[in-house]
Amino acid sequence: MEATEIIIVNEGYEKVTTNYIAERAGVSIGSLYQYFPNKDAIISALIERAVSKVSNGIRTILRDAIEMPLEQASRLAYRYLLENLREKKELFYLLPKRSPELIELTQNLSVEKFTHQTNLALLEQHRSEIVPQDLEKALVVLEISILANIRKFIMGEHIEMTDDEFVDFLARLSTAFLKSDLEI
Repeated sequence: MEATEIIIVNEGYEKVTTNYIAERAGVSIGSLYQYFPNKDAIISALIERAVSKVSNGIRTILRDAIEMPLEQASRLAYRYLLENLREKKELFYLLPKRSPELIELTQNLSVEKFTHQTNLALLEQHRSEIVPQDLEKALVVLEISILANIRKFIMGEHIEMTDDEFVDFLARLSTAFLKSDLEI
């Protein structure tokens, strides 16, 4: 999987073949086929591993930050997401555009699906500060908007600002939303 990621990052998806992966990994093509039937299976496993790593990391951060003020906990979570999604932007954002199967896979393996319950626990911990009655709906709106904004920022679809400014805006935006009397 490491060889596949190196090829994707350094040479592009078009260069990924099972023969080239085996060559770069220093294994025989037969050995590769023992574990993966084709390149999409390798790429799928690579995406699954990346999603798992980010999901586990964000859950740990949120569990550790559950007693912190909501805006401070949000800053930690958004900083972690920004750094880790940027590090793997090829897997999370660029690669899925190459194949309908990969688009579906990344939608099914999205980070928010694996962190939703931990996100909800954080909101429940701060229930007294949160105005929207339906935490589930409020959380879904936040997850969609925060991750979309992070994607746009990483992909350069934004005005110029530093990572710190961006994380600060996200934290203030989400906190203001949760403390507003907008009915969801």
